[in-house]
Amino acid sequence: MIKQVLLILLGIFFLINGINHFFNSKIIEEYAEKRSLLASKLMVKLSGIFLCLGGLSLISGYFLLFGLGALCLFLVIASFTIHKFWAIKDREIMMLESMHFAKNWAIIFELLYIGDSMIEI
Repeated sequence: MIKQVLLILLGIFFLINGINHFFNSKIIEEYAEKRSLLASKLMVKLSGIFLCLGGLSLISGYFLLFGLGALCLFLVIASFTIHKFWAIKDREIMMLESMHFAKNWAIIFELLYIGDSMIEI
């Protein structure tokens, strides 16, 4: 019971962030362009779709492994294209981006743990 509630809450987190990619796309696109992301407009829309579908799969429980995969894929790509702290000269921004990079990897490992517990050997 607790596990389902936590999965639903995690799914809501991703769904809200995915919806945010559509409602605040200009702000997110500007941020992505500052980080030299190629095709930032398309990538913001694609990432919004991945976040929404992944969040909905966590909330509903349907296609859970595909949803977890979509979220992990988004987080890996975002980590290495948006939060590349190693390429930033400003120490304050570098620290902020390194925290986002670490946060993304913590979430990736959490999602992998959830996926592993779903697979029966």
